[in-house]
Amino acid sequence: MKKQLVSYLWLILGSFLLVFMGWRWNAPFAVWLAPVFLMRFFRQQGRWAATLPAIPLMTLALFANITGSWDFSLAAEIGIGLIRATPFLLALTLDRALARRMRPGLATLVYPVAYVAADYLLGLSPLGTTFSAAATQFEAKTFLQFAAVAGIWGLDFVMGWAAAVVNLAWERGFDLKAAGSVVAVFAVSLSLILAAGGFRLAHAPDAPTVRVAGVTVPHPRDYWGAVIDLGTPPAEAQRYAAEAADLEDALFAASERAVEAGAKIVFWSEGNAVLYPETVDAFFARAQDFAKTHQVYLAPAYIIFQYGEATSDNAMALITPAGEIAYTYTKTKTWYPTDSDGVIHSADTPYGRIGGAICFDADFPSFIHQAGKQGVDIMLVPAFDWKPIKPYHTQVGLFRALENGMSIVRQVNTGTSMAVDYQGRLLAYQDYFTTEDRTMLADVPTRGIKTGYAVLGDGFAYLSIALTIFFLIVALRRQFAGGAQSGASKS
Repeated sequence: MKKQLVSYLWLILGSFLLVFMGWRWNAPFAVWLAPVFLMRFFRQQGRWAATLPAIPLMTLALFANITGSWDFSLAAEIGIGLIRATPFLLALTLDRALARRMRPGLATLVYPVAYVAADYLLGLSPLGTTFSAAATQFEAKTFLQFAAVAGIWGLDFVMGWAAAVVNLAWERGFDLKAAGSVVAVFAVSLSLILAAGGFRLAHAPDAPTVRVAGVTVPHPRDYWGAVIDLGTPPAEAQRYAAEAADLEDALFAASERAVEAGAKIVFWSEGNAVLYPETVDAFFARAQDFAKTHQVYLAPAYIIFQYGEATSDNAMALITPAGEIAYTYTKTKTWYPTDSDGVIHSADTPYGRIGGAICFDADFPSFIHQAGKQGVDIMLVPAFDWKPIKPYHTQVGLFRALENGMSIVRQVNTGTSMAVDYQGRLLAYQDYFTTEDRTMLADVPTRGIKTGYAVLGDGFAYLSIALTIFFLIVALRRQFAGGAQSGASKS
């Protein structure tokens, strides 16, 4: 009885640590510790049904981590809590089934590859990698460099492997001799990853820089909620025409100040300009004239009201110093209907290849991998967040810089704006809520670097899926074999 109570203590402790897994309250080391205790609980249960209390407890913890930070109903927030718990639950269940039926070294790989597989598949859903365990590790710059090879899936794997190795040592009384060579292999592997990360940070190639300005002008209201969600009735939309004109004037004025401060590339936060079908042509003529007059690359981000539709063109454009439109791009990963072609666009410039994506797009590694394959050097990411998730949501998208060997500048309305280079080093930081002049300047490298991830993409995740399928087959074969033996002994 006492042993079972202690076991449930590990469940409670592991679940509680999940409250600090990213989003509203991010404590990076919590996600290393939580699986250690949860795995201990799962492995101590004789029957799989005894693990069922983990479902509501883990769901509750992850619900607490997000509640009130998204514009979702209570039921939806609980559902998201359960979805977030699913990769852990699946990996823990498979680990429990096989941990004592395989050689120790191989057994420690079951949980991490299963978690990577489940996390990758969740990342393909509309939630993206926003809730991935790896996304909590942005501040661990040395460890982070591994993402340049294996993507965030490599970070997932190492953290999961650590939990399995600690449990192996725990089960053997933390006697390192009894734990055998498994602990040594993990320790050497982690040391090599950290040493390589440190070397990579210390020997970054030199590259000339260009000054990039991110511009934000506060919206006087939520135009999505006030107009678009109502179906964009023309009369309601026209109520804000004068307001939209003032916004446009303020954006161009702030952009001019940014040019005076030395910016050669200027872009705006997500949907910052509010346009009407009848004002689009005049707006682009003004933007093209601005870029040509000031000899800068201008990337305005804007929404266009679509009368009678609960959607908008949430887009950006890159305009050259010659006044030509290099490309336009419409947001792809969005909760609203979109006519995006799903293609990342980029253009060669004297300051490197410049690409663009919008806000939530950057939460999808497979999508942004297009930029890595295109050799993008600087990625401009206009965004629009909200206070409870700053700075975490910005950090989630910045992993794409390390993966693809490019610098990213993310300019955010009502959030945290950040610029990082291809190693995740912070170049600029701005908090919307504590800054009066919301123009962020960053000197950004004009050349990116080649990375393993840019070549291999999500290969590490695919390998993890293959290994998970293998482990599932092993588990099922042993389950059937055990059932057959039990039937034979009864007869």
